[in-house]
Amino acid sequence: MADDAELAFLEAQKDEYDPSAAYHMADAPSGQDEYDPAGTYSPHSYQSASMQPESGANSPPAADTESENGLQPRPAQMPAEDSAVPQSKRPRTVGGFVDESEDEEEEPAVQPEEADATLNAAGASETPQPSFTISPNNTIPNPDVQLHSAQDQAPASISASAAVNEPAPSIASLPNGSTPVADATKPGAPDVVMTVASARPSVAPATPAPMSASVPKARLPQDRVGILEDRIAEDPRGDIEAWLSLIEEHRRRHKHDDARAVFERFLKIFPSSGEQWVEYIAFETELDELPRVEQLFGRSIPSAQYLGIYSAYIDFIRRRFNLTTDQNGQNRQTVTQAYEFVLNSVGLDVHAGKLWLDYVEMLKTGPGVLGGSSWQDMQKMDTLRKVYQRAVSVPHNATLEIWREYDKFEMSVNKVSGRKQLQETSPSYMTARSAINVLDNNITRGVNRTTLPKLPPAAGFDGYEEYMNQVKLWKNWIQWEKSDPLDCVTDNRELYNKRVLHLYKNALMALRFWPELWYEAAEWCYDNNLQAEGDKFLNDGIEANPESCLLAFKKANQVEQRTDFEDGQAGIVAKGRAVREPYQRLLDTMYDLTAQVKKREEHSISRAKEQFEAQKAADQAARAMVQQNEDADDEDEVVQQRRFKEKEDAFSLQLQAMSAGYNAQTQNLKKTLTYAWIALMRAMRRVQGKGDPRGEIGGFRGIFTEARKKGKLLSEAYVASALIEHHCYQEPAAQKIFERGMKLFPEDEQFALEYIKHLIKLNDSTNARAVFETVVGKLTAKSDTVHRAKSLFAFFHDYEAQFGELAQITKLEQRMATLFPEDPHLHRFSQRFASPTFDPISVRHIISPRTQMKPVMPSVMPSIEQQQQQQQQPPMPAIPPQIVAEQQRLQSPGIANSPHLGNLVPVTNSPKRPLDDADDGAQPRKLARGESPLKGAAGRRLDAARRNLATTGATPVGQAPGPPPLPRGVNFLLGIIPPAHTYKETRFKADGLVALLRDVAAIPVPPGQGPPQPQRWGTTPTTAQQLQSIQEKYGNGGHMPMHPAMAGANGWGQ
Repeated sequence: MADDAELAFLEAQKDEYDPSAAYHMADAPSGQDEYDPAGTYSPHSYQSASMQPESGANSPPAADTESENGLQPRPAQMPAEDSAVPQSKRPRTVGGFVDESEDEEEEPAVQPEEADATLNAAGASETPQPSFTISPNNTIPNPDVQLHSAQDQAPASISASAAVNEPAPSIASLPNGSTPVADATKPGAPDVVMTVASARPSVAPATPAPMSASVPKARLPQDRVGILEDRIAEDPRGDIEAWLSLIEEHRRRHKHDDARAVFERFLKIFPSSGEQWVEYIAFETELDELPRVEQLFGRSIPSAQYLGIYSAYIDFIRRRFNLTTDQNGQNRQTVTQAYEFVLNSVGLDVHAGKLWLDYVEMLKTGPGVLGGSSWQDMQKMDTLRKVYQRAVSVPHNATLEIWREYDKFEMSVNKVSGRKQLQETSPSYMTARSAINVLDNNITRGVNRTTLPKLPPAAGFDGYEEYMNQVKLWKNWIQWEKSDPLDCVTDNRELYNKRVLHLYKNALMALRFWPELWYEAAEWCYDNNLQAEGDKFLNDGIEANPESCLLAFKKANQVEQRTDFEDGQAGIVAKGRAVREPYQRLLDTMYDLTAQVKKREEHSISRAKEQFEAQKAADQAARAMVQQNEDADDEDEVVQQRRFKEKEDAFSLQLQAMSAGYNAQTQNLKKTLTYAWIALMRAMRRVQGKGDPRGEIGGFRGIFTEARKKGKLLSEAYVASALIEHHCYQEPAAQKIFERGMKLFPEDEQFALEYIKHLIKLNDSTNARAVFETVVGKLTAKSDTVHRAKSLFAFFHDYEAQFGELAQITKLEQRMATLFPEDPHLHRFSQRFASPTFDPISVRHIISPRTQMKPVMPSVMPSIEQQQQQQQQPPMPAIPPQIVAEQQRLQSPGIANSPHLGNLVPVTNSPKRPLDDADDGAQPRKLARGESPLKGAAGRRLDAARRNLATTGATPVGQAPGPPPLPRGVNFLLGIIPPAHTYKETRFKADGLVALLRDVAAIPVPPGQGPPQPQRWGTTPTTAQQLQSIQEKYGNGGHMPMHPAMAGANGWGQ
């Protein structure tokens, strides 16, 4: 009975809509000769005001109202046979979750007689089953049992996070059709060890908490394997950390088979991850699984040109073929062949120096003596010389070291022939050395040579700048390598191609998810006649980026250019199938992404609602407890209601923002889908022509018919199909497609604009105006869609301005002024007479060149830095400009120190005949003319004097002229007096001192004042001493002597 129920459940899952499945058209009745694109349309029309509409026929069928894991609710009555099953011990729960800790003692499980007919998770057998991920028996690998991941055991419509909570399926319930595994829950089943990567026990709590049907049940914190599996299932290409943690967790638990399964799954998504290949090889080597290691080398070397893999391969070969016990030289020959293979593959890598050094050391240990005369000795020297010369001609991190060893080797064998060999090898070595210097110091600095690729972050988000910087650095390195720094493109084209290809492969290991780099690598291969390598780059790029339109279109373009298809109808069908293959893969991926975004939106909204409901229940419970303890106040209740209303409004805004974000993603995916269908239609038209949707050669009509039924199609596809019908075949079907599109997209302004343009081309202005009025009326009827009608008004205004009547133009402008009042009236009026290239109204003609074309003289303004410096400096006393000019003149060397230069014009000054003092006011003795530059010290002195004069005496253009210059004597006197700002002592006010002396009647002399003390040289006299000295010399003029208290009032400091 259980098997029948599970088979019925799987059959029901087959009916679920799968957008990625291939569409098979039903056989249409024969006898319809005329192509009618509206024959298969749904009679209903659909519209959307917030986002661009899609056709109603494009929408997938509604999903069945079932839970996320496909389980139906359990009926109220249990069957009698189910009730007869003895009840086992209920599982221990912690916080509403099933406790699955490993230290829990295992209870004897009571097996049910038969499975529940309704597959109910809560009402089925409540026997606690051991966790497959933490069972101690799982540590013993069983090679007879096939491994199945959680994703493989779950149906296609069940997410990995929900599928892991299902009971272990029986043999008949495996949906993937793989090798059956015995059902451990049935009585009498053989004792088989099941090693499932992320299976979980199917025990439900006795009182399950109410959860949304679309949100998977949370896991316990100690279930690390299940948590990591859920993260991988949700984001397999982005969450690399979860992959590595899961591998490490299985290895820590010694679950080697589970670790191998995760390794295989990881390398299927990241086949060029050389670091994980090395880890996988090291993992098998530790377990001494040498046959597995050999298989891994056979798979990893063609997939990833990673230096670490080749180094591990050399270590493995030298371990298997021991040179110490080699009696007949067979092992040495095998190791030599391995080295040659490795160096031919990755010997040109910039970090391959250790491989070259190891190879040289291995050859030195071979039979023969360096410097000997036997044939074996000479053979050894010849082999070493060839390897040395190859190694020093390649830029790597050991080029200089190997050159030094090579120099010693040649000098130790024969100095005469050695110098000759070194001289012949020196040019290639110097080229390689200069290249490695550029690589180390410039090109490779900052390049991250990882093999664990990351998805490119979106613009403006964390990590975007770093990722784009890595893209720039890798492209710079590739461009440098293409410039042929080793000068081998003419002499050794094969080496040049190998170096560029090696660099592209290494760059793509780090930038695996950057489609532009895959495209550039393939394009370079095609340009250099490397067809096979270019095709491999495209295929690997599409495998890594199945959602990339760039790679899919490029692959289809390459297939379409092929000429190896046979003639006739069979060849046309085969070519159409080959061209469609990359498009079909892209479309399937886009449909899958659309479904994932929709499911992610449902999960996010359901999770947010559950959290909000839980918070709401907690608040209500807290409020109820407060009301029980205290008397409730009506005012407090009103406040609580207002707060609750505010929280609900905020939560509604949050849900709207989440929906708007997911709608933007979905709309972007729909646009990509639409343009992929358009590209496929155009390609099939070129390959198969118009075609017949009901015939063997469908052509572009067959693609358009399939696209409409596939779903998620926007209006651009209808426009493209109609224009192909019109321009390529002049068929009336174009008009039918436009008419049908108007029913499906009645408020799509872009589609209406294209339809109006098409009608105008057909000179059908009546229908064009009718379409315009219909669409504009619908858009302007709602305030939130008025702005979308602006493009229609602009186009029709331009059409009416060229071919319409003035009354129609005026009426249309009035409507535009009413709907769009922010647009200036002058702009609308000028658009009548303007063209896309010239506007006669906005041009300004030159009437008076002297007045209208006066050149703008630059104003002498200080820079921002100078202004800041001036603001930071402390205020200084004002210095007359004449003093400043004289100071600068005194600082200049040579003849510029002469005081005559202050009044001279630069063109009259000559260092050969300086002017005399008597010629100060005379006119220049020669006409002003340009001077020839002088050479030597005289020219330098003259240039310094001119710069000083330009700084001091020149008057800037646009400024008022300064005061007239002072006489020569005054300038000289002011020039020799130190400026005022050089004094650091205390200063006094001259006007205050003069006023004091004027107001004092007499300066008294204090009694007992002796004769003035002789002034000591080197000290500054006091004010009293100076006044007394003046009085003694000139007399006091009838004034009284100054009071001693005033002697130091305004005196100089001691």
